[in-house]
Amino acid sequence: MAWLTAHLKTLFASKRPKNPPKRKPPTREEKGKFRATDDDDNTTTTTTTSPSYNNQSSPKRSNSNRSSNTNSSDLTDSDLLPILHYEELHLVPQILTEFPAFYLVGHPLPPPPLSQAKQILTSTDSVKQSLIHPRKSTVRGYNHAKPSGREWWDYSPENGGTMLTLDDEEFRHSTREYFEKSIQLLQKICGEFNNNTFTESGDKRVVVPEEVMSDIGFSTMRYLRYSPTILERPNAPKMEPPVASSSSSSHSGSSSKSQQKEDGYSLPRMEAHTDHGILTLMTATEPSGLYVWDRNGKIFSAPPIENTVMVIAGDLMTHFTAMEGKNVINDGKEAIAEGTVLPTVHAVVLPKGGAERYSVAVFLRPRRDMVVSKHRVTKEDGEVVEENMTFGKWAEEKGRVRGRRCWMIGQERLSGGQDI
Repeated sequence: MAWLTAHLKTLFASKRPKNPPKRKPPTREEKGKFRATDDDDNTTTTTTTSPSYNNQSSPKRSNSNRSSNTNSSDLTDSDLLPILHYEELHLVPQILTEFPAFYLVGHPLPPPPLSQAKQILTSTDSVKQSLIHPRKSTVRGYNHAKPSGREWWDYSPENGGTMLTLDDEEFRHSTREYFEKSIQLLQKICGEFNNNTFTESGDKRVVVPEEVMSDIGFSTMRYLRYSPTILERPNAPKMEPPVASSSSSSHSGSSSKSQQKEDGYSLPRMEAHTDHGILTLMTATEPSGLYVWDRNGKIFSAPPIENTVMVIAGDLMTHFTAMEGKNVINDGKEAIAEGTVLPTVHAVVLPKGGAERYSVAVFLRPRRDMVVSKHRVTKEDGEVVEENMTFGKWAEEKGRVRGRRCWMIGQERLSGGQDI
């Protein structure tokens, strides 16, 4: 983590006395709240209170007037991402335009089914083979990617979650309960975009289609396992943790072709990518290995924090939050405004010698036939017409991008930095 430590020192270097007075260290929630309500403007301090933060004042939109119990030198890599309480979901639309992800505490979800993830992903090979989708779907049932050291199983909500699953009542109950309550939570977050986004005339703007809040669509839940034992090639090249791009506007450019080796050891990893749905809810075991990028190319470490879940944005949030009257596919960056949520670029790289990592990810997706945007098509006679872009078509076209490159804006194909 030397690269991350050096990066953080440059971000938060400050002159301090040799023997500074000792202060009571702020809690993670206080520091996360500080990050959530702080930005680069030297504007008037606004005080907010919340039961989850022990009614302590937190400065909003101010760098010059920091909380007496929190300052930049107290922040660590995990504190760079904001931590919000469930009662403050109305802040999410603003937070996701400023940060690539946030932690949520005080949520109504049951304990994460990480033991269930381990149960199904350490089953015998014969059991895993029986859970493979008959048409080889990669988003239903069991799949693996041995060269990257990971395997996963996707819950199938159809037929009450009884397909392609273990014959274990407790497993099925815990899995179904967590999936359904997570989807309800993500739908509630989508509702906050509609409640807190306004048109130029001051009317509420329907950002996320209402059907997303009333239908689970093609949503799913994924159990993931990252482990060196899954790796197919014992002498695969070692991949380094991600390095921030020197560009402040994107992660564009070719990915690194030089792959370093160390003792012939390969790290379980997943290359930088974005999810093509609406929102994703995550939780995981240690070691973390999860990294997220913001819209300026800054990298954040995103370790699991007890009693929280992490929420990130998918590609469709960019379509939904684009400027009124503009289209991301047709207009590209011209459709992006300050209030536009860009999809979260994220990657997983396990540290060398670390334990296996299990994670749970819940993906909120619309129905495959739901129209998410329009795109211009030029016919053979030169006529330009607009055709519907459905979610299914969007996912299919993105799937053709080799290596799951990030599509951050329209048709741009970006790698998110290195191939990892």
